[in-house]
Amino acid sequence: MKVFCLGGAGNICREAVLDLVMHSDFEQITIGDFNEEEGRKVVEWLNDPRVDFVPVNVRDHADTVQKMSGYDIVMDGTTITLNGLSTAAIAEAGCHGINLNGFGEENASDAIFRLRKERPASQALA
Repeated sequence: MKVFCLGGAGNICREAVLDLVMHSDFEQITIGDFNEEEGRKVVEWLNDPRVDFVPVNVRDHADTVQKMSGYDIVMDGTTITLNGLSTAAIAEAGCHGINLNGFGEENASDAIFRLRKERPASQALA
């Protein structure tokens, strides 16, 4: 399985990623963050061949969806003010998601997640 760690260079998410490195069997753990310098520092700090970095700007919806597509789950460590954007991208990418920072505008993407649940995993969302 593959996990995309959105906001993975932030303080909360990087500690959660450390737990994944130490205690999970994910095949790929991707740090996705706007701050490329910090993201690459996290990859170096973790020093695990499963961990890589992808620059991502959650405000660029189409690019974010494209980068998350193909992952099994997105661990969202972005700020609460980005919840609506990050959750919409997770839903459209067809991933499961978990939010590490609290609640925001996630309910706006409920219909997309429900549609995804009703379709086989092999069918892409139109």
